[in-house]
Amino acid sequence: MKALAEQIAELDCAEIYGRLVGVRGLMVEAAGPLQAMSIGARVTVEVSDRMIACEAVGFSGPNALLMPFAALDGVRRGCRAVVNAVACGVRPSMGWLGRVINAMGEPIDGRGPLPPGTSPAPFRNTPPPAHARRRVGAPLDLGVRALNTFMTCCRGQRMGIFAGTGVGKSVLLSMLARNVAADVSVIGLVGERGREVQEFIQDDLGTEGLARSVVVVSTSDEPALMRRQAGYLTLAIAEYFRDEGRDVLVLMDSITRFARAQREIGLSAGEPPTAKGYTPTVFTELPRLLERAGTGIGDGSITGIFTVLVEGDDHN
Repeated sequence: MKALAEQIAELDCAEIYGRLVGVRGLMVEAAGPLQAMSIGARVTVEVSDRMIACEAVGFSGPNALLMPFAALDGVRRGCRAVVNAVACGVRPSMGWLGRVINAMGEPIDGRGPLPPGTSPAPFRNTPPPAHARRRVGAPLDLGVRALNTFMTCCRGQRMGIFAGTGVGKSVLLSMLARNVAADVSVIGLVGERGREVQEFIQDDLGTEGLARSVVVVSTSDEPALMRRQAGYLTLAIAEYFRDEGRDVLVLMDSITRFARAQREIGLSAGEPPTAKGYTPTVFTELPRLLERAGTGIGDGSITGIFTVLVEGDDHN
């Protein structure tokens, strides 16, 4: 009843909308009620045959700059852009274990709807305050003897796997998900090749590994906003299980594609490029995402394993 009451309270009493006035590459410009929009606000663009979810990423003069979560096919000047008053978030629950979802928290495994939890979890949550966090816990058995022996990982620690393409990062992640001595595994496949998703779930992860995992998938053909959203959702789900007192293992493949997605968004919004074309917001969003992993205030913890793509063969 509490969850139902919260959802009723979130219903819009009035519909606020503007109109599209321009499209530049990946960016959509909307004119209208700018006072009802803020950075990160959700806006739905109405096309003749579908609705396109967008997010406000900036402002230019009298217009709001929107990035779409889907392709812009059929969008034209004058389309309605409806502002969503409901805060962005998901409602994870224990019933999400064993499921495969997209970056918006919608099931894509054909097993029906996801059971909603009682409280909403924001996509872009703030990390726990540093002075209130517990120290890292005891060593965590990762299930891979070489890692346990030479690179001991403690509960609540963050580690990176640095390697080039095609050398076995995904296979190593599946070994960790199957054998780790943690309660829950949350796996984020950010910008993954579409053909490799089923191979990872069925062959590498297997039935036993999937049973105690939640897999978030955003393939490389999806818009940059969806790929970035997959990273946010992965940590949001992990935070829910951590707040329930569970020891969580977060596996994200890869943090590099998250940074590239943020680079696309920043360049489209007009940010100046810096090293390797990365915009300043990349270096702001990366620590905000990574700091959400680790120990919290309660008994639970998030141990983070993030893969990083190394360009070429020279690690220097």
